[in-house]
Amino acid sequence: MSTKVFISWSGELSRKLAEALRSWLPATLQYVKPYFTPEDVEKGAKWNSEITKELETSNVGIICLTSDNTEKPWILFEAGALSKSIEKARVCTLLFNLEPTDLKGPLTSFQGTRFLKEDFKRLINTINNVAGDSKLDTVVLDSVFEMWWPKLDEQIADILANDGESKEEEKRSDRDILEEILELNRMNSTRNAHSTHVSRRAVGEILEFLEEMAFVIDHEHGDLGFSLHKRLERPMRHLCMAADAPDLFDRFRRRRERYQVELFAKENKCDEPELPSDGG
Repeated sequence: MSTKVFISWSGELSRKLAEALRSWLPATLQYVKPYFTPEDVEKGAKWNSEITKELETSNVGIICLTSDNTEKPWILFEAGALSKSIEKARVCTLLFNLEPTDLKGPLTSFQGTRFLKEDFKRLINTINNVAGDSKLDTVVLDSVFEMWWPKLDEQIADILANDGESKEEEKRSDRDILEEILELNRMNSTRNAHSTHVSRRAVGEILEFLEEMAFVIDHEHGDLGFSLHKRLERPMRHLCMAADAPDLFDRFRRRRERYQVELFAKENKCDEPELPSDGG
């Protein structure tokens, strides 16, 4: 039986590192079946179907972190989803040219692994320990790792050496993250405004994705998700009106109100007041 490893990434450098890991893992541990989505857009489009199914059946999650993606919205979103689908002890942040002290927020709660031989070997042990009947004996695992490690080490070193970024990017604030999400949403709104037809279904999928992201960010960053919702409210209203779907916007607002009540109740350990149903 295969051991499924979900590999999360964001950004071009992180993608190349994750792809190298995806190729190396099953060559070293033949029972491993990695899940790696090569395109950011494809990941977003498939979130509610393929990626959800993969998460539900994955045994281990690896989050590939570089200096320029530790606060990327997609990394934070997938990290939150991994923590809900896989035992937290089996979700690992893999740090490339980073130290655990460089991380902050929700990413600090996961098992941090620097891409150094001994650290990385502990990550391989974690994968091997959940392999069930396919698990390799310690002596065999040590031998296999010693044989295959130099190849991965050389490939990763080459990727990092050829990375176009010569200096570490400044860590972005929560405001910068919100600005990026807002700009993406504005681009979608502008393109749809010039179209002769705006798909109600597409708008519904965008709203559903935003609700999921805001919900995850709420749990990891407190009021950040609520701020995100407020910033997106106006452009989303215009988009819903263009799609002749005011009911979708009303549902969006009511669901956010419910999320806020649920979070408040959880933080204050009190019963949740009843809110009107959103009908969906």
